Amino acid sequence: ILVSLQRTKAPEIILNFGKATISYFAEIGKNLANIIRSGLVSVMVGVIPGVGEDVAAWISYDLAKRSSKEPEKFGEGSLEGLAAAETGNNACVGGAIIPVLTLAVPGSAPAAVLLAALWLHGMRPGPLLPIENPHIIPQVAAMFAVATILITVYGLFITRLMLRMLLVPLEILMPIVFVLMVVGVFALAGRIFDVWVMLLFGVAGYFLRKGGFPVAPFVLGFILGPMADVNIRRSLILTAGDPIPFFTRPISLVLMIATIFILTSRYLPSMKRKRQQ
Repeated sequence: ILVSLQRTKAPEIILNFGKATISYFAEIGKNLANIIRSGLVSVMVGVIPGVGEDVAAWISYDLAKRSSKEPEKFGEGSLEGLAAAETGNNACVGGAIIPVLTLAVPGSAPAAVLLAALWLHGMRPGPLLPIENPHIIPQVAAMFAVATILITVYGLFITRLMLRMLLVPLEILMPIVFVLMVVGVFALAGRIFDVWVMLLFGVAGYFLRKGGFPVAPFVLGFILGPMADVNIRRSLILTAGDPIPFFTRPISLVLMIATIFILTSRYLPSMKRKRQQ
């Protein structure tokens, strides 16, 4: 969709590439609050084992859309949505490192790779890591800082190449994307059934989009639904079926308050508009 919308503007964008760096930092300034919010939320998401970068990106995108003054632009090439999703995706990786270093529990695939690397080098991630290897945590923080700077420089250098993708005709681009999607889904488990499921949900997603239904809550429900169900049943087994600890334990209480705040914040902008009118 973005390719078809921007196809006529692509040559002009590429010719104005010299302004890309100035525009880049200008957009960072405009979206600073959005970036900070998405980063903080995604770090907390990364701390939760097994959630991953996709969930952080969708949550950041959804929060940005709710707080935006122009939510109708989301899904049509909004820079606010792009900044929120990419910040969430990157910040979640840093958050996932926290349980690796402190508890030896990987929160994502990159975190699991780091955990394996630490074990291979004779280090024991966990509560004793700051005592046995006090230099590791500052080194990891420094590597993240250097990696962030290099990603920025690298991204600016390849902007011209990425923009040229807008000139690729849809008749060529979309078959390539479709083949890669089918191969990727089939490679996960080697089952043709997964490919049919992908096609089914692709058709369902098309009609949902035509009907004006947002995609983000649908995806989050599929990702987080089974995890929530399993952990709620696990918690009820530990408490012998008593739900009171959900509202009395400090961490659970904070999460409950945050959930209620997120649910109610959806209606705050509309209430504010009504008052202004």
